[in-house]
Amino acid sequence: MSWTPAEPPDDEQDDSPDDPQDESPDESSEQSASPPEPHGPYTRENPLTFLVPEPILLRIERVEKPGAAPGEQPVAFTRAGPDEVLLAINAYPAPLVDAFFASDAFGEPVIVVGAAWEEDGGVRGELSALLPERTMRAIQDTVSPEDEEDEAEPWAASATLGGTSYEEAVGEDDEDEEDDDDDDDAEPHFPLVIGAVLRFPENRKYPSDFELEVDDLMRSILEGRAMDARQKQIDNLLGGL
Repeated sequence: MSWTPAEPPDDEQDDSPDDPQDESPDESSEQSASPPEPHGPYTRENPLTFLVPEPILLRIERVEKPGAAPGEQPVAFTRAGPDEVLLAINAYPAPLVDAFFASDAFGEPVIVVGAAWEEDGGVRGELSALLPERTMRAIQDTVSPEDEEDEAEPWAASATLGGTSYEEAVGEDDEDEEDDDDDDDAEPHFPLVIGAVLRFPENRKYPSDFELEVDDLMRSILEGRAMDARQKQIDNLLGGL
């Protein structure tokens, strides 16, 4: 679920002749003057969705991260440019990571989207990169060639265009199909989860406004002010001593 700002009230004045019935309150004016309808609550099943307006060129790098499952390779996603910013880290099956590099999956800027929800008083969510269909096909061709007769590995769903990935990395909801009448030539995109977002309850800046909280959290991530969750948890513990 996403939110949009409430429309401003209509400031046009009524120039029609006076009518006794007009002395009663205008129902439309009362509705426009009433406070905006509250949104939420935001849950994992009904999250607040958001989108970074400008495409981002991501640089990917294999990294070492404690706790990675056997056979998985952690990957760091960094916003490329003069002022590089680490945006997220996520782990994938090693062959899939090899396919990222072999297919140059992140060779061009991508749109970054996300979903966030309230959990235990804090903020949790996911960041995803929208990859075009041609890129997903290139990844799929790399991890599961058509001439390969062996049974596909369980994680191979990560490279399919319509399935759910091993780490729930590839979404299967392609909303572009609903817009065929508007743009028949639009290439469908598929979300690949690149990492999690987290803000502990004690670190919230806007406890009573979740939408503003998520906006502030995303700004801190994009500006490089975010801290690794494990390190932030240690800082919180030290700060309470």
